[in-house]
This record gives sequence, structure tokens and C-alpha cells, in this order.
Amino acid sequence: MNVLRAIENIRKDVLNFEEMFIESDMPDCFSRIYESENPTVSARELHEKLNIKTAFKDWFPRMCEYGFEDGKDFCSKMSETSPKGGRPSKDADLSIDMAKQICMIQRSPEGKQIRQYFIDLEKAWNTPEQIFARALKMADKTIESLKKDNAVLTE
Repeated sequence: MNVLRAIENIRKDVLNFEEMFIESDMPDCFSRIYESENPTVSARELHEKLNIKTAFKDWFPRMCEYGFEDGKDFCSKMSETSPKGGRPSKDADLSIDMAKQICMIQRSPEGKQIRQYFIDLEKAWNTPEQIFARALKMADKTIESLKKDNAVLTE
């Protein structure tokens, strides 16, 4: 019984961890960071939060010239169509490491603030409790999937 209680407490810690960073002073644009085991950040959202004056279409290729590789450091994609309509724009999912490096390159107060946020996030993300909690989340998803598969087989 104590094991089940401990597991439930770890699950609560995961939610607290995510809420802590989502509700922090950092911009809400980084909420996607938690969608996978390998967190990413939208290049467009980072560009906006860094208050870059250069247009995104000019700025991002210049950032890529620092040796970042498509498929490794970022994945290019088309962004969602805006509610106002029009065609989707180009965007990229950046690794946290790439986002931190871009923040260092900018040498601005916003860059420093966002870089520190990523450093704090990485420290918290890599604690043993969070690693175990993510493993439990993955196990829960697997169990749910197996239950659904089993239900189909037993019908």
C-alpha cells in the first residue's frame, strides 16, 4: 500500500513541476515544452519573446548559420493557420539547448531571463523524481493502450 501512495505522490509532483514552470514569470509561450520526452520551443515564439526587431524570416536563417542542424537541433515545420486566416508561416521546433544558445547570442535582458529559465527548467527536469515521474506517465499510457487492446480482443 505504501508503494501505491508513493507512486501517487510522484504523479502529483509531476503536475506540480509543470504548473511551477507554466505559472512562473516566464512567458506562456513555452507551455508546449512538456508535450514530449524531448522538450522543444517554437522558434517564432522565442523570436517574439526575445523582442527581436529583425523579421523572423531573416533572423532564423541567420541563427542557423551558427552551426545548428535541421533534424538534430531543430525541426522545420509550417505553423498553424492564424485565426485571422491566411496561409501558414514557417516555424521550427527548437531543442532546449539550441534555444539557450540563441538566448546567449542575443545578449539582451530578455535573452538572459529566458536562458536562466531554461537552465532552471533543465535542473528540475533532470531530478531523479522527475525522471521517475515521467517513466510513470509513460507506463500509465502503455497500460491504458494495453487495456484498450485487451477490450477489443475480449469483445
